[in-house]
Amino acid sequence: MATIQEALQTASQYQRSNRLLQAEQTYRMILKNHPYQPDALHGLGVLANQAGQFQQAEKLFKRALEFQPDLVKGWFSLGNLLQVQGQLSEATECYQSVLKLQPKLVAVHNNLGYVLQQQNRLEEAIESYQMALKLDPDCSEVLVNLANILYEKGQLSFRQQAEYAILNNNLGVQTRQKTGDLKTAITYYQQAIQLQPELGMTHYNLGIALEEQGKLARAIQQYQTALNLPWIEQDTHRTAIHQKLCWLERKCHPTLKSDRLKLAFICQPFVMTVFPQPIDSIGILTEELVRRLSIDCEVTVYAPGAETHGVIYHGVRYQYIAVARDQKDLKTTQKPAELNSTWQPEFAASTYYQYYISQVAQDLQRRECNIVHLHNLSQFIPTIRRWNPQAKIVLHMHCEWLTQLNYESLEKWLRDADLILSPSAYIADGIRQRFPQLVERCQVIYNGVNSDRLLSGLVPILKDSEKFEKSKNSGNSGKRLLYVGRVSPEKGNHILLEAFRQVLAKYPDTKLDVVGPINALPHKYLVALSSDPKVAELAIFYGEKDWQAHLKQQVAELNPLSHSGNAVSFWGGVPPARIASFYHQADLFVFPSVCHEAFGMPIAEAMVAGLPVLATAGGAFPELVESGKTGMLVERGNATALAQAILELLAHEDCLAEMGRQGCQRAIARFLLILWRQPCYRRIVSSWSPLLDPPLQILSRYKDRSVRLPGLGSLTLFVPYCVA
Repeated sequence: MATIQEALQTASQYQRSNRLLQAEQTYRMILKNHPYQPDALHGLGVLANQAGQFQQAEKLFKRALEFQPDLVKGWFSLGNLLQVQGQLSEATECYQSVLKLQPKLVAVHNNLGYVLQQQNRLEEAIESYQMALKLDPDCSEVLVNLANILYEKGQLSFRQQAEYAILNNNLGVQTRQKTGDLKTAITYYQQAIQLQPELGMTHYNLGIALEEQGKLARAIQQYQTALNLPWIEQDTHRTAIHQKLCWLERKCHPTLKSDRLKLAFICQPFVMTVFPQPIDSIGILTEELVRRLSIDCEVTVYAPGAETHGVIYHGVRYQYIAVARDQKDLKTTQKPAELNSTWQPEFAASTYYQYYISQVAQDLQRRECNIVHLHNLSQFIPTIRRWNPQAKIVLHMHCEWLTQLNYESLEKWLRDADLILSPSAYIADGIRQRFPQLVERCQVIYNGVNSDRLLSGLVPILKDSEKFEKSKNSGNSGKRLLYVGRVSPEKGNHILLEAFRQVLAKYPDTKLDVVGPINALPHKYLVALSSDPKVAELAIFYGEKDWQAHLKQQVAELNPLSHSGNAVSFWGGVPPARIASFYHQADLFVFPSVCHEAFGMPIAEAMVAGLPVLATAGGAFPELVESGKTGMLVERGNATALAQAILELLAHEDCLAEMGRQGCQRAIARFLLILWRQPCYRRIVSSWSPLLDPPLQILSRYKDRSVRLPGLGSLTLFVPYCVA
């Protein structure tokens, strides 16, 4: 049985990896046996605080302190909670209690200074900030707080105002990306603008934060201010702002209810997607699509559930269909896989989840849907058509199944598809070659990237400011490589770790961050279907070798080669809002996929974030990465070639920066904006031309500064994406 300390450590790990339910369960398990355990009480308080249950959090913090009055983190957490709630005097007492126990905590001196400043006790606040700076002269948070007081007292030079404005801006960006704390980020942005009103990047960042808060009119005002200021050295931010203004204009003037299309999306039944915050990639894509389309359409989303019921979020109806019956049928009919030329997986059968799709099809008929948008499962098409003869059916393929599964079955099912969408020409061309009769129905729509999260809002530190350069570069030794995605054999993580051994031999200070859940894709979905010999080699991880054990062994062998002894960090699943900070801290993004990927969303994200990309030359990757311009492409499954490319890129820092810059421009132009216009939905629903014709009035206001957006359609989508 685990000790209390082991259980507390496990709960803490759950919290860091955002597995909050498991963390809560672990803390409650501890308290069941030890009701007065202060660390468990404090942990539950932190979870309650994160969930917005402030009264419960305060009660738990106070209870923990009742049983352990010298619990420093308890006083600190309680002080933070009271500060947020505006109870400044009480927060002051909490911070002072912490400092009596541990007088050298910089964060506590800073927070104490801030609450004293809020109470207009400026001299005491200055004293507290100065004490913090004695302990850490380069602490950015303390520097900006002290600078704001000195500005109010008229004691900052113009040069210092510019320096502190930049620091405020960058702290706002980091706060928003790391914690999602919009309120604090907005405070930093407003302080930056107060110090330097001409800092256009800050107006852009403030617009993003206001938009996320739903304050659209104020966001539009900030974007327009940013465009009128001479702050942009590159066209990337200007392009993004123009597109956002078009989108916000559309959002402020939605289509009349009488002119709305009735649109439905059908999620895959074998993934228990939960809205409005799905964690699977297709669920996230669907959520972002329908959230934008609901402005002009009446949207229903169908998803699997424990029971049949419907809910409405932000004007979108989410209809959950019970799948227990289908799951039971699958268990009773499943047979052992026979891997031969005629073998087909159960998800390729016409009877796969038939109860689910029949319930969906009948509900579609009741709602008289005009367009039905279906992900991956082509066998659902006949059932949908049988119940909805007038509907237009869109099949959205995110994988190679149409080129891998039984031709006769697919050909029969695809006859009733009005449109077949793919995220890349690689997937679309494969479908066209196998089904030449469907060429006219196949279209490519690239996945889109949310520039709000990924496009850097940081302002470069002034070159001749020694203090700020030191603050910027402190703690950054060696280069950082980054991988984002599911950690699975077909993604080539083992190849990356093998290549990283050679990198460490030359650059032992290099770090590798791996962001994404360790979750091997089931054998039947890819390895069993593929005829690619490089993919076939991955079968070893489904038999002789355990995938996770193999990774652990590789990491154990790599860490001793690093100067720090900790060369590789696995971060697990990270919320979308926090991923941007990993991109912005990295020097090179590496995506060593062994299989042919349908798109490669992490690559597009890295490019928008300004990172050079090293990837493998297969699938859709050549459509994303221009080798030699925005990054490099190497042979799939070749660890030596991958290592040589990493070493070559790390040896040329200027080249890295230029590749990142060009990659950002390319991604903004190709992957930032999705226009669902001709030849997409419009070609299959021509009777709705008033809805789908280009609304030219949207661009008229910005005509003099307009980027080239040919035939802008009214269904304009910005689509963020998470780890695939």
